[in-house]
Amino acid sequence: MNIRLTPGGEDLLRTVLDRHPDQSPAEIVEQALADRLAREQALSSDGPRRKREEIRAWLDELAQFSDKIPPMPGETFARDMIYQNHD
Repeated sequence: MNIRLTPGGEDLLRTVLDRHPDQSPAEIVEQALADRLAREQALSSDGPRRKREEIRAWLDELAQFSDKIPPMPGETFARDMIYQNHD
């Protein structure tokens, strides 16, 4: 297979060849493609996809003690509310 590089691609290949004179252009391109494929696979498999029921159970678990949080008056916090009960 032949690959036609753009002038920018040729410059990149020359730079890598200068840094790694023991490798052929084909080896460098092959390694670059393998690295890209590995990155794409890593990004696409961030973890198992959760089912809707699993997400709901997880959220319910997080909220199980929310009734223990005391209600605070108003929608904003005033400075004195932060230090309430810290006399």
